[in-house]
Amino acid sequence: MSKYKSTTAALLLCTAVSVQAQASDELDKIQREVGIMEKILTAALKQDTDNKVRNVSSSYLQHQGVVFSFDVRGSSRWSTVFASVPDAPLPPMPDIDFEELTEIEVLGEHVQVISDAVVVKTQEAYQQAMEVMRESAERVREVAEQERDVSREIRDLEREKRDLEFDRRHDKDAKEQELEKRKQALQASIKELEKEQQKLSLKQQEMRKELAEKKQARVKEQQQQLAALAKQVDKSLSLTLCDYGSGLRSLPNDEHVSFIIRGVSEGKGELVKVFKKSDIKKCVVGDIKAAQLIDKASSYRF
Repeated sequence: MSKYKSTTAALLLCTAVSVQAQASDELDKIQREVGIMEKILTAALKQDTDNKVRNVSSSYLQHQGVVFSFDVRGSSRWSTVFASVPDAPLPPMPDIDFEELTEIEVLGEHVQVISDAVVVKTQEAYQQAMEVMRESAERVREVAEQERDVSREIRDLEREKRDLEFDRRHDKDAKEQELEKRKQALQASIKELEKEQQKLSLKQQEMRKELAEKKQARVKEQQQQLAALAKQVDKSLSLTLCDYGSGLRSLPNDEHVSFIIRGVSEGKGELVKVFKKSDIKKCVVGDIKAAQLIDKASSYRF
């Protein structure tokens, strides 16, 4: 009986070791396949979005699936610069790590180098946009300062007028007539200045309205660019999964391929897309098309 127990224990131990080794081997296969798919996705996304994708990474959650994450850098970051009418000086150009855009991605025999000319062009476009907004804001501030100067001059004249009235009430000599003339001259000057102040105020309102409209148009343009970029990303993901999804052969059929996308949401949230492995297989064999695959994916912001 003791010999039987020992034999059973040994068999159970061997079985456990065998299962553990098999599981480890499966994870190694998945890790290799995911690493290759990460490189494919990096190359495809950069090509399809004109090098607006960076920091592609991947991980695997057992019994759940593969998770890829990446950043999308369009021009969405500029929308915060033009978000409100600048009563205060506009912020300086932020520090953007353009050097990271010159990284080299290798996929097979293909080498992709992001041109420094693209970086320079992006910087110049940003600086030109910033300069236009700074000039508009400066003109608004100049008009506002002129209006404040006129207001101060009006207050000084009003003060002088009150002083003359006071002197007139307490001075009964021959200067009374002179004081009256001076008072009338002051009243005329005050009226002229009030007219000028009104013109400056209207001019300032018009300039602020024009500046707000420009920034509203810029924000609208930015939203359209962001939406177009999101469509580019969707199309690139679905095509890549249909063309190369068979490379994830070791991933169980009941698991998923998910993407965490940063930079295509107007807020600070992330866009999450979840594809079923079974749907990817259907696209690989031609049962569904890439457009249908992206429609089947679960999508939400978090």
